[in-house]
Amino acid sequence: MKAITYSKSVINKFSITHYLTVFCVFFTLFCPDKAQNIISAIGILSFGILHGANDIKILVKKNSTSKPFLKFFYLISYVTVVLLGVSIFYFLPALGLATFISVSCYHFGEQHWESKLNKIKEKRIFFLTYGALIFSILFIFNYKSINEIIFQISSYDLSYVDLKNIFIFSTILLLCLVIKNLQKIKNLWIEFMIIVFLGIIFSQGSLLFGFGFYFIIWHSLPSLKSQIRFLYEGQVVNPYIKYLKSGFIYWIFAIIGLVGFYFLGVLPEEQYISVFFSFLAAITFPHVVVMGLMFKSSD
Repeated sequence: MKAITYSKSVINKFSITHYLTVFCVFFTLFCPDKAQNIISAIGILSFGILHGANDIKILVKKNSTSKPFLKFFYLISYVTVVLLGVSIFYFLPALGLATFISVSCYHFGEQHWESKLNKIKEKRIFFLTYGALIFSILFIFNYKSINEIIFQISSYDLSYVDLKNIFIFSTILLLCLVIKNLQKIKNLWIEFMIIVFLGIIFSQGSLLFGFGFYFIIWHSLPSLKSQIRFLYEGQVVNPYIKYLKSGFIYWIFAIIGLVGFYFLGVLPEEQYISVFFSFLAAITFPHVVVMGLMFKSSD
């Protein structure tokens, strides 16, 4: 009986995200890169963009206001930050790229660990370090491809040695933080296995699939769940449908803008991926601020 009870308690620690991770390990081993890239692009253009579609609504609820003027102010501020991000990438591409990667590291770590580190003082350092570890693993296993993209955007030739140093530093710092807060972090063995499985996916899959997998499965979907809980918990019968309807216009405009570059032939084909990541960066900057405010309200 104890064995059965223990087995059930272990199983209950896993979510659909964990099972999808295991499935994708085998998927990357047998699926060609072209199919991986198509699936990743579809996921990013749907769930990836959608998870930032209700940022204005989150700001409105966070500040408990229904005044049209304030809603318009939030919208203008949000668009201004997006345009600022685009401008930085255009005029200072190296700075824009470095900022985007740093902000994304923090943001990915924040989404993964926010609900698990409430009692840890160094949680913001933890967020950044965890995200840096994930990115460094992805970049190391896809060094040639990622270096080409970075060079296209910023004319900077990324050193493989620098990547390894970032990986080593982030690993050591993360281990120090874990050891210091060992009694406050639950299910560490699961978190360790997640990193191992991610490493396999990053090494066996294409760059786009590796990024898309983490961005969708381990970031966007959990973020959607957190946002829906913040916006609609206990208020509506079908919160997911409500969220989709509320963010549909934003999502449509984002898709039209991105796809327009492709079909209008505005840019050379070899620059599509660079523009794609630049586009993600521009909409990431304000989204990270909004999510930070949301998590602070939920503390």
